[in-house]
Amino acid sequence: MSTPPVERRYRGVSAEDRRSGRREKLVEAGLDLVGQRGVSAVTAESVATEAGLTKRYFYESFADRDVLLRALVDDLLGDVQVAIAEALTGTPDDVGARISATVRALVDTLAADPRRARLYAETGAHDALRTRREEALDDYAMLLMVDVLRGDPTDPHLRLTARLVVAGTTDVVSHWLAGDLDLTRDELVADVSAIGVALAP
Repeated sequence: MSTPPVERRYRGVSAEDRRSGRREKLVEAGLDLVGQRGVSAVTAESVATEAGLTKRYFYESFADRDVLLRALVDDLLGDVQVAIAEALTGTPDDVGARISATVRALVDTLAADPRRARLYAETGAHDALRTRREEALDDYAMLLMVDVLRGDPTDPHLRLTARLVVAGTTDVVSHWLAGDLDLTRDELVADVSAIGVALAP
């Protein structure tokens, strides 16, 4: 039975750490390209060039550009969920306060990085990301029903309301991030929250 080759350290850095570092560079390069020219600008070659690496190292971390883009979206959506959970912790036991905290956490997380904001806004226009967007809508609808509205997620009327609020909020926030709505951040949060409260059962 053959013995697997021993991976050598280079300048005190293990092979695994070097791979991890290259992956991080590729992720940042992908985000930079999205921010500069949009999702369509992301290719294996453009990302590798932006990162100062060869395409061989791109394929070391990602099977293709869609896998990278999905990883970028997964990271973003994960951060949004964490931000919402943290915002809901300690929020007064009032549906209006919980809805407002949820909307603000979403908007603040996206607005913090213009690259990720553009990524979020363009997910609906890319085939590989549209499916992930739909999955995220389902996840956020469940979060809204259980953690924000504290209702029964099997209730079809509540499910309809949650889907409507989440899909509408996603569309509105995407347009705001793209500069299509002349509202301040506070105005956006207040208006979306008011609509959510009005629709809440």
